[in-house]
Amino acid sequence: MITATVSINQPQGVLPVADAEESGARSALYAVLSHLFIAAPTQPLLQQIAGSRQAIADDQSALALAWNRLCDAARDADAATVCHEFDEVFVTTGRPPVSLYASSYMAGRQRGQLLAELREDLRQMGFERSADSNEYEDHLSALCDVMRGLIVDEAAAADAFAAQQVFFRNYFAPWYERVCTAIGSAEQAAFYRPVAKFAHAFFANESEYFELA
Repeated sequence: MITATVSINQPQGVLPVADAEESGARSALYAVLSHLFIAAPTQPLLQQIAGSRQAIADDQSALALAWNRLCDAARDADAATVCHEFDEVFVTTGRPPVSLYASSYMAGRQRGQLLAELREDLRQMGFERSADSNEYEDHLSALCDVMRGLIVDEAAAADAFAAQQVFFRNYFAPWYERVCTAIGSAEQAAFYRPVAKFAHAFFANESEYFELA
């Protein structure tokens, strides 16, 4: 079984080079977003992102420009400062300024109903919640990790692409614009503002990718 929620241990070498195959680049970028939304990045991860402008071809597309801005932000960031920002934006005592749970944004769907449907979908795909996770399955980081796993499985499973398409349509498309806007609008956000802009550009690109397929 593949866990649906990532560990906060950030591996090295998760970013592809420019000539990496498309599926490898997509899975790596989902992994980066998964790490950035589950916990504040360590200094090594910031440095790795800063040195990975080649992960997306420099073609002046909205996606490439947003990635390059994130690379620049990571280059200039201090891990301790970003850690404080992460807590201020996403954690805090009481209700944080920004929720990273899909159920906070998907109008008309109660949390229990959404989680029940999501858990059943994950079960059918062979995913389960990590035993040491403190987050629900509808957390943005967990959803990114599921997409990463589906992309990795694409070569081995004939229906993996269709599973990606359906999962994105059901659990990203209805709310990614709202959560990215909320992050970008949070007054406490600094480093996470370019993270949100890249996430928005990446998810918009994924949406177009699935529509054109």
